[in-house]
Amino acid sequence: MNRTPDKWLKYHFQKGDYDHESLMALIGDLPCLGMIEQEKSFDAFFNLSESETISKKIREITELFPGSPPHYETEIIANQDWHLNWQKHFKPFQLSPNIAIYPYWKTYKGSEAVRIAIKPGMAFGTGTHPTTKLTLLMMEKHLKPGMTVLDAGCGTGILTIAALKMGAKFVQAWDIDPFVEDNFREHMELNHIHDRYSLTIGDITKNGDLSVDLIVSNIERKPNLALLANIQSHGKRPLCIFSGILKDEYDIFKMNVLNYRLILDDEIFQDDWAALAVR
Repeated sequence: MNRTPDKWLKYHFQKGDYDHESLMALIGDLPCLGMIEQEKSFDAFFNLSESETISKKIREITELFPGSPPHYETEIIANQDWHLNWQKHFKPFQLSPNIAIYPYWKTYKGSEAVRIAIKPGMAFGTGTHPTTKLTLLMMEKHLKPGMTVLDAGCGTGILTIAALKMGAKFVQAWDIDPFVEDNFREHMELNHIHDRYSLTIGDITKNGDLSVDLIVSNIERKPNLALLANIQSHGKRPLCIFSGILKDEYDIFKMNVLNYRLILDDEIFQDDWAALAVR
């Protein structure tokens, strides 16, 4: 099992006249452990050991917004600080009539078929970000009981849990970041899931068995495009749900889908984000 770092590096960004969704997407392409978005600000978390590299990259990114550059502050925080802050702000919420997400320390008595208990950790996935919501809504429409599923960029395991509770036969969960492992496995236990899944730490865009019925990929644009290229090279092409795509990137991603002679089966949008189902 992996040891969670004692301290993390937090960047606190004030929202302003600039396009904060674009900034969040650019930061997401860095080795970012996760982000929390508030009404007037958002926080991004990184490994403290990478502070020099991250500082340089963030300066370069903020220079892309010359008219109204983002204002930010940095802070080194203890591991426990994240947990306490997360518990103060996170409340149960219903994503759809069939899906609800709630903090593990609450007793939740909803009647939804898919109820997911969440605990904070290195992957920072709480299900509240639009990209996760879009993916879950797509899964609700397209995942059929008995399907085999591949969860690309599994993080905390929210989508793996959802897939199994929606009736998936088996889920292959992949993530490139070894720090997700402890939190992922703990989420399986919290949600009473003990089998029908595997976890692999590695790059699914270059490796892996893609002979499944459904792929769900809630990752950034660049690895999504790499995964798309990997999928099109296989003989059997499963149904794929791609999220983590900004509306500004939608046309480019759609063009790649069509160039690979894949079929755009469905699409939904929320805020500045898009999700597509292709086959």
